[in-house]
Amino acid sequence: MPADRGHASGRAVLTGRPVHIPDVREDPVYALDAVRDVGLRSVLSVPMVRDGIPIGAITVHRWATPRPFSDKQIALLQTFADQAVIAIENVRLFKELEARNRDLTEALEQQTATSEILRVISSSPTDVQPVFNTIARSAVKLCEALFSGVYTFDGEFMRLAAHHNFSPDALKAIEALYPARPSRETAGGRAILNRMVIQVEDVLSDSEYGKALASTGGWRSTISVPMLREGKPIGSISVARAQSGRFSDKQSALLQTFADQAVIAIENVRLFKELEARNQDLTEALEQQTATSEILRVISSSPTDVRPVFDTIVQNARRLCGADSAGMTAS
Repeated sequence: MPADRGHASGRAVLTGRPVHIPDVREDPVYALDAVRDVGLRSVLSVPMVRDGIPIGAITVHRWATPRPFSDKQIALLQTFADQAVIAIENVRLFKELEARNRDLTEALEQQTATSEILRVISSSPTDVQPVFNTIARSAVKLCEALFSGVYTFDGEFMRLAAHHNFSPDALKAIEALYPARPSRETAGGRAILNRMVIQVEDVLSDSEYGKALASTGGWRSTISVPMLREGKPIGSISVARAQSGRFSDKQSALLQTFADQAVIAIENVRLFKELEARNQDLTEALEQQTATSEILRVISSSPTDVRPVFDTIVQNARRLCGADSAGMTAS
């Protein structure tokens, strides 16, 4: 009911002071006829005040015969009200602390996961698979999901690159589906087509979603984020749950971080292999130049005998051509 002067507790909340009505029948403002008519006579109400603001009241009643409350009883009720405020404040502070600890725990887990992925990226410069595996495992844990899948996209076909916690039947169905062109039957396909985060809160109520696959895998909700390089999709990361519902904004942001890290890993491997190939070409060119210079040196140092030149040519030919043996014939 509204806090007004028509009843003792409302009056205590409005004034922030104890309200003592020795006999409600003699109080011209008291308006709760229903309780007055059935025998309520004396009322005492003490407000619960926190930081000068009333947050409630404790009220006691006496029936049939008016009997005023003593000063000791008023003081006792005030003590109870103060204790109630302490209890309310303790619960509020505890819940705030609990929520803060939960947020800190989530943040720490997410930071640990992203740090682990970065560590795997740095320790695996020529192979992106360990990074995909770590992302798939971390996504399930931190999104409280049933399973996860990491997919690559070559501009035409999607391929399953990594997965975690699929049931045997679901994994068999997924592996039979890919490689496949991205379509709106899956969240991962939509993320690639739309180049944006896709959430399907209930696959059963989505007319385009592939319900047979979801039924086999046992999931009801899913989210997928695209992996974008220079604005172009090169894959997606999907997680799913057994129950319908929406993934939180924090979980969506975390998956986007994982997608960014996957792109970094893919790019690192590509650049490393390009550099490795370029270094190999330079090494081969240097070895060939060195061999040519050596032959020219032997030619200049052996003007009267061709044998040292032939020997040098044969040795370099075998080494630089990766052969098991080499020989020269003359006629």
